[in-house]
Amino acid sequence: MSERKMLFNDGAAYEKMMGNWSRLVGEVFIEWLTFNPGLRWLDVGCGNGAFSDLISSSCEPVAVYGIDPSTEQINFAQSRQIAAPATFQLGDAMALPLDDNNFDIAVMALVIFFVPNPAKGVAEMVRTVRPGGIVASYTWDRVNKGSPSDLVSQELRKIGFKPGSPPNSQASEMSALENLWSSAGISTIESRRITVERKFRNINEYWKITSLTPNIQHIVPLLTAAQIDEVKRRLQEHLSVDADGRISQYATANAIKGIVV
Repeated sequence: MSERKMLFNDGAAYEKMMGNWSRLVGEVFIEWLTFNPGLRWLDVGCGNGAFSDLISSSCEPVAVYGIDPSTEQINFAQSRQIAAPATFQLGDAMALPLDDNNFDIAVMALVIFFVPNPAKGVAEMVRTVRPGGIVASYTWDRVNKGSPSDLVSQELRKIGFKPGSPPNSQASEMSALENLWSSAGISTIESRRITVERKFRNINEYWKITSLTPNIQHIVPLLTAAQIDEVKRRLQEHLSVDADGRISQYATANAIKGIVV
């Protein structure tokens, strides 16, 4: 099973596991976007609808439309109580089942490195957004180890395990994003790095949450208690730990936006 399939197969599990990280970076991203209230938003790769919900509560949209290839995730998204009118539909990011010039803003949140052909995904967002509208994305910087799970993955590799990675991790790097946007004919391109911090009570809570990451969770049952203790010890060498044992971790995402000509 691919990492993306595992990641988005269970909306409730994903919400518990990575929801805090996603909300932290999503809130900064939305604050950075320049938009007016009353817009029609398209959320490509909407997953369980968490970012669509954030759009609804933060952006005063007239409507939110979410597309995702997972039936389970679309079902979960449809069960949400979202304030703005919201529609969730099965669909492929590279062949959106939507009309041209139908939205004011299209976003791809923490998804572009899962798209088999990122350029087609960006082109499809451009097609569905009206001239003068916004096409934007943000993604964990997998190339430069900015993902919340990269530190644990690094330590597991050191003891002989092979955590999975998205099919197009290179698309998360800033210059790659800028090239994708430029090649799609998008104008007035702006980009920025977003760094967010999350705190954990102790190393045990940090391990419990981070080890649920889909590219890691299949490895955990294979670890001995001694190996888990060793990984935790190594992790603490890289993490900020205060006098009470509280853990701080930083994660970095690359964000990009531009105007459809």
